[in-house]
Amino acid sequence: MIVKQMDIRANIKKYFDLAYSGEIIFVPRVNNKNVVIISEDEYNRIRQADRLKTYANSIIAHSISRPDESISSADIKSDNLKKLEIIRGLKQNWNGNGALAFSGKLIDKAGDIIRHLSIQPEVFPTTRGKIRFEFDNSRKDHIEITIDEKETSDVFKVTFEGNEFTDTIPSTPKEINKAITAFYQ
Repeated sequence: MIVKQMDIRANIKKYFDLAYSGEIIFVPRVNNKNVVIISEDEYNRIRQADRLKTYANSIIAHSISRPDESISSADIKSDNLKKLEIIRGLKQNWNGNGALAFSGKLIDKAGDIIRHLSIQPEVFPTTRGKIRFEFDNSRKDHIEITIDEKETSDVFKVTFEGNEFTDTIPSTPKEINKAITAFYQ
């Protein structure tokens, strides 16, 4: 919503209440010194996304980079196992916004799955103390498998056309490999 500065001055409570309810208020000002009014919740979501991006970049920086040579599956597997060890070291509130720490049992489970996968994923921590494996195929479909200490893993798939699917599969290397193989066929 775009609101003039003079309207904000005259009705500040109204616009603060709108921002609190989730509305984003744009206030154009002279010389493009524009202002945006958002709720604290929205501000925290933006900061969390920025922290996760920074964290993802730091994980990538810890990975081995080989710009002049092709990267083998064994190299990617090794890098993924190193990422898991970095994730293992993350403490409670690692993102500055209350993110959960990761149990050693979960990291060991994720490592076992990675060691047995025929196709290696991108590996990400979640703020809820889970590990997410992400894959993209040549059709530009995307699949995410989120694991925790439970016996099942959550699967989210979105096709190039925008169709979304969710599922739950047993959280074993064999079943995850089966789902990934089907995704790439």
